[in-house]
Amino acid sequence: MFALRNDPAFWYLDDISVTNSLGIQLLSNGGFELGTLSGWTYCNPSNAPSSGTISTGNSHTGSYSYADGSVGSSDYLSQTFAVVPNNIYSITFWLSSSSSSATFALVTIGA
Repeated sequence: MFALRNDPAFWYLDDISVTNSLGIQLLSNGGFELGTLSGWTYCNPSNAPSSGTISTGNSHTGSYSYADGSVGSSDYLSQTFAVVPNNIYSITFWLSSSSSSATFALVTIGA
């Protein structure tokens, strides 16, 4: 789960990957290249303005990224996937901010 807030600028999130020890990708649409949030669950419980959306600018690779400028409180982006206990997983992502001031991002990994 990604919890994002960036007053008053934007976070750009791209190329999210979770692979198992065999190199099998466990996420869908991790690069947002479908041009939608397909595969992801989005939550904006405080109805924060400038909340997350798919963007055609500031991607790390490809044409799309997830842009989030949530103001006042965080909004959330998550995806679930199956894991096997005691296996090794590789989790990577690209995250960039357009802000020159303090920002907040929280990444939570849970089983």
